[in-house]
Amino acid sequence: MSETAPLLIEIGTEEIPAGLSADLADELSRKLDTLLGSQDFAPEHLNCAASPRRIMVYSPSCHLEQPDFNEEIWGPPEKVAFVDDKPTKAAEGFAKKSGISLGEFSLADKGDGKGKYMRAVVYRKGVKAIEVLAKKLPDILRKLHSPKQMKWNDGDARDDAFIRPVRWIVARLGDDVIPFSFADVQSGKITYGHRIQGTSGEIDINNPLDWLRGQKVEADRNTRMQLIRERMNSQATEVGLSVVTDDDLVAEVADLTEWPVPVLCEFNKDFLRLPEEVIRITLKNHQRCFTTHDGNDATSNKFIAVANIESKDPSKVAEGNARVVNARLADASFYFDRDPKETLDTRVEKLSQVVFQEGLGMVGDQVRRLRAFVLDNAKAIGADPDATQRAAYLSKSDLTTGLVYEFPELQGYMGGVYARMNGEPEMVACAIAEHYRPAGADDALPQSPEARMIAIAERIDKLLGYFHKDKVPTASADPFGLRRAAIGLIRLLADHEKPVHMLLSKVIGEAAKQWNQQRVTVQIDEKTKQEVHAFIVERLLGMASQLEVGKAPLEAAMSASVERPLIGQIKVAHLLTGFADSETGQGVTAANKRIANILKKTEGVPDEVDPTIFAEKAEKTLFAVLKKAEADFPDKPEAQLEALAALREPVDQFFDDVMVMTEDNKLRTNRLALLTRLRQLFLHLADFSCLPRHYEITGDVTISTNVAGSMKFTPSSS
Repeated sequence: MSETAPLLIEIGTEEIPAGLSADLADELSRKLDTLLGSQDFAPEHLNCAASPRRIMVYSPSCHLEQPDFNEEIWGPPEKVAFVDDKPTKAAEGFAKKSGISLGEFSLADKGDGKGKYMRAVVYRKGVKAIEVLAKKLPDILRKLHSPKQMKWNDGDARDDAFIRPVRWIVARLGDDVIPFSFADVQSGKITYGHRIQGTSGEIDINNPLDWLRGQKVEADRNTRMQLIRERMNSQATEVGLSVVTDDDLVAEVADLTEWPVPVLCEFNKDFLRLPEEVIRITLKNHQRCFTTHDGNDATSNKFIAVANIESKDPSKVAEGNARVVNARLADASFYFDRDPKETLDTRVEKLSQVVFQEGLGMVGDQVRRLRAFVLDNAKAIGADPDATQRAAYLSKSDLTTGLVYEFPELQGYMGGVYARMNGEPEMVACAIAEHYRPAGADDALPQSPEARMIAIAERIDKLLGYFHKDKVPTASADPFGLRRAAIGLIRLLADHEKPVHMLLSKVIGEAAKQWNQQRVTVQIDEKTKQEVHAFIVERLLGMASQLEVGKAPLEAAMSASVERPLIGQIKVAHLLTGFADSETGQGVTAANKRIANILKKTEGVPDEVDPTIFAEKAEKTLFAVLKKAEADFPDKPEAQLEALAALREPVDQFFDDVMVMTEDNKLRTNRLALLTRLRQLFLHLADFSCLPRHYEITGDVTISTNVAGSMKFTPSSS
């Protein structure tokens, strides 16, 4: 192998939006790893670093040159390349195209059983890594993914688009610069430290992160997040406080700073009369600051801002942040004092003037649908009907409040606060506050059954309405959050801690009924209901790993002829996940696949089986066993699976001894009816034909065609 040297690529830019720089660095690392690996440069582990002003990939060791190698070149077959032992134009053309003389080719067998081909072995000298990187890097950079890219108008050659204007490029392999230009910036050795406290200079290629730390830049994102947590907790502990955990905010602040320095600040104590969530959201969304609790776990008027500089006078930084926060909290206080002067019941009337979605009526219409849905179905999940319908009626009233208008993140929460101030029962206030949960894939579920009922109603109502308007998500866009709504609905219906025993079809049907009875906006037809059902099932299958089941077993459970609540379907999928890998499971799966394939190619199979015309002992035995299994078929999935597994032996014997697709029409039809009945019994639990069939074929494979249209595989082991 060739000599090695450290590799360093750094793209310096204007500040990249939070949440993007690390992804860009990771993508650049993966593409470089693929490129270098495919060219046999075999770099030692590629490391990523990212900050608001730079993305970086570096390796302590990358081979400078490919090893020399022999390339095997195959040309056209002998009968095309030579006629009467003389080369044809095809042979001459191929040799010319390959840059090899005809004399260097010989005829050799490829091993494909088709005779000999032209073949040559050519010695190739390995190319240099610096040449490959110089050629490929500009194109790699152009193709890095980002939500938006920009071009800038400060030079005629600025044709390349990037997430933010490129200001410098460091590209080095050992002491050598990898020469290329991107966005009219020429690669070199010079980088830049902190915008205010750093300088420029030639970065240490052997230890780039330490060199940048000397320039007040912590380029490792994970280290920045760790430093933010440690320094905030240290400052808070010194004054008897604790920082309210917010991992999302830590990540965002880490993406906004290169040298994070937490500063303890405080706002006016008068604002502590505001609800805790109002204070937290104000600090987080408007100033990217962290809330603290005092020793009694109550909200403190101290908060922590994270500066991007080591100030000579931290008190000035604290004063600046406090000034902004006090102004924001003053706005919140104004609305908090004014909003309760109007009751929530009065605000509900205003919802008839708030558009739900163009073509889908008003929010007031939605509220009436939600109220009717929960009133009809609350008992199905153990919710109090009166409290649930009252909460549903008031659930959107806070959308007309000034505080929610100013701080949309508080919707639901402030509805619960104002409901308590209006004297509503705690059950109602809690349901209003929680019904937006889960807001994301990792968000907590509502605790009360009343809130869960409203949350279910809202999500299925939204899905039906938007699908009716053909607002279906595409592969790249979901502007109305319909995937999130479907995933939230699945989590609500499939929660094993507080299971909901409503069928998915029942949920969809009940919601569609409310749309159709309202007769104000739209009519939900069967096609829309089926599309929504399929969309939810698709999301469910995509969540298989989160549910700790295999995708195929889950699909098999969802394809059963008997519908179960989602929690029940997932339970069946868990049973099938282990069963599918067993010897019995593999046999049952193979039989079901065969039955499904046979029946798929037949039409008009009668419903009744006539046992008087059975000709083989195996079909008589199978029918007797099947009748007994049907008569004694249990209710619980575990027992059903056990009963179906017991059918394996007579089913295997049937296929070994019986020709299903016999020429005798009467016998063939009767046997197809028997298989149909057998399949229907299996489908009560799941469609076993969806399960994977694993063959480990070593040695000879026997193929028989005792069933028309299918082949019987007899592998050495299952």
